[in-house]
Amino acid sequence: MIRYDKSNDDLVECREFATDAEAHLAEAWLRQEGIDCYLFNEIFSSLYPVGVAPFGGVRLMVRQRDLEKARDIINHLNLSGE
Repeated sequence: MIRYDKSNDDLVECREFATDAEAHLAEAWLRQEGIDCYLFNEIFSSLYPVGVAPFGGVRLMVRQRDLEKARDIINHLNLSGE
C-alpha cells in the first residue's frame, strides 16, 4: 500500500521580512518559478514602523516540499530578510 506523506504539504516559514515590499518581491519571484507561497502578518507590518510590529515582520510561507528551492531563489535575490 502506498502512503501519502502529507507533511510535504504543510506550510512552513521560508523567510521573515521587515518590509512588505521585499516580501512581495520574493513572493512574485517564487510564484514565477511555480512555487505556491503565502504572506502572513502583511497587514500588521504596514501599520507599524519597520522593526516595531508586535507580531514580527511579514512571514513568507511555502509548502515543506518547496522550502529548499524557495530559499535558494530568495538567497539569489539578495533581499535583506531577517
